[in-house]
Amino acid sequence: MNYAPASPQSPLPDYSTMRPYNIGARTCRPAPGSTDRRPDRQVTEKLEDHGYVDVVWYLFQKEQDPALLEPTGADDRIDQAWVSTPVAPAVSGYRLLGSPDGASDHKGLVFTIDTDLDTSNPWKHR
Repeated sequence: MNYAPASPQSPLPDYSTMRPYNIGARTCRPAPGSTDRRPDRQVTEKLEDHGYVDVVWYLFQKEQDPALLEPTGADDRIDQAWVSTPVAPAVSGYRLLGSPDGASDHKGLVFTIDTDLDTSNPWKHR
């Protein structure tokens, strides 16, 4: 994804470690004279508005496990996986991958879909 999570309740990035080009790409421009930063959520909000679900935020809402919200990059949970709303109830697990060391500056992520769970009301292709 490489954009801030959609939910304004998501943990804020660590701006003190964020590189200038990431601040420019991932935050809304502050008012003139202000240094207040806020995540630019436009891309992920658009996904959410069109019926997609952030896998981790969905699991976090169910499990209330703060470990799910661990940053995937150096300063934010900038990487996410999204599924359509009908598939979300079948999401049954998530974990981050941190090896091999040095493979990336972001952690990989894996999520599980339980294909035996009911995903009634699938989207119809038109």
